Amino acid sequence: MKNNILKNQLIQDLKNSNKNYILENKDKFTQFVNGQNPKIAVLTCSDSRVIPEFIFNKSIGDIFVVRVAGNVTIDESVISSLEYAVEHLNVELLIILGHTNCGAIAAAEKSVDNSNKLLDEIRKSFKIHHNHFVGNIMYQLEILPNRSKIISDSIKNRKLHLIGAVYDLKDGTVEFLV
Repeated sequence: MKNNILKNQLIQDLKNSNKNYILENKDKFTQFVNGQNPKIAVLTCSDSRVIPEFIFNKSIGDIFVVRVAGNVTIDESVISSLEYAVEHLNVELLIILGHTNCGAIAAAEKSVDNSNKLLDEIRKSFKIHHNHFVGNIMYQLEILPNRSKIISDSIKNRKLHLIGAVYDLKDGTVEFLV
């Protein structure tokens, strides 16, 4: 019974928030109903505290966002989503955005189990930099073009710039690794 009450409260809160969202953005919906044209794509962590649209003060249609724990590029759907942004939306800037206090990085540091592909992927980056979340970003910057011909060709043809960035949870700043 308690679980149903909590579930219903959470759903009602979401409904109310959606109504506010609609009121605040009703003029933007028709602008983007037939397509999008973002110039920036961001691969970031699934962490609920890391919201690229908020971090960069952007709105509907400004950023194409792909989220996965640890902002890693091992999954075909993540890579294919980024390729879609590059090939079909013609994004010009692709940012791999990591963050401080990343739970996926911490889990990879603590775990010795190699059966978790995500944590194993993150551990591969530990030798790159003493700060593991920076090392993970740098590793993903290095490995992504090797995993995607579309992204690699777009970088070579100067249609796409690939950069890394670190979001600091303590103060909201972003440090670009360029």
